[in-house]
Amino acid sequence: MDLFRLSSFMCILMVAVMLPVTAENSGDYANQTINAEFVVKLPSDWSNFAMSSYAGPATGVMDNNDITNVIAIHIYQNTNCSTIIEENLKVNLEQFNSKAGIANLTEPVYGVDNVTEFGKYADGKVSNLFIRLIDGNVVAVTGTYDTIEDAEGKEEQFIKIAESVIPLHSPEIDVCATEEKTPTPVPTTTYKPRPVPTPAYNST
Repeated sequence: MDLFRLSSFMCILMVAVMLPVTAENSGDYANQTINAEFVVKLPSDWSNFAMSSYAGPATGVMDNNDITNVIAIHIYQNTNCSTIIEENLKVNLEQFNSKAGIANLTEPVYGVDNVTEFGKYADGKVSNLFIRLIDGNVVAVTGTYDTIEDAEGKEEQFIKIAESVIPLHSPEIDVCATEEKTPTPVPTTTYKPRPVPTPAYNST
């Protein structure tokens, strides 16, 4: 009987030890509104802060259990007016890579309204870049890693966070809006021919 109780106690103890690990690894994601600018779905043990990224000022989100796991979020107006989504994405991808100093390591992979690509910064760090077009905005999300293996290992989590970013505001001015022109009205004046006088005929 004592052996049975001891075995039961050990089982309960093992379950109690394993539960926190399971909860921590389950990734209990929840929406967070940041700076009244956008919504992003993050694990509960992540924090956010203002940061200076390779591409300039951004909002950073970080895993508090791994402070090297930082993702930078940029939201800005889309100034490319191409109505072909892939072409629009390609231009924005090239512009962002140029600004951040990223050389591509892989071919870009295009989705319905987004593109992803692995690249390398000038200092040798590896980037995972996600760009999405939404409501006149460009959402550019970057993760920075020491190696391509590290970037690939965190890719699933990175994409899940990147895809969840939703801007709360559309641009105030649509740079691609076309001016509505009022057509010139057609004249409605009816042409009235001038009466021709009929000459009087005098017979002799």
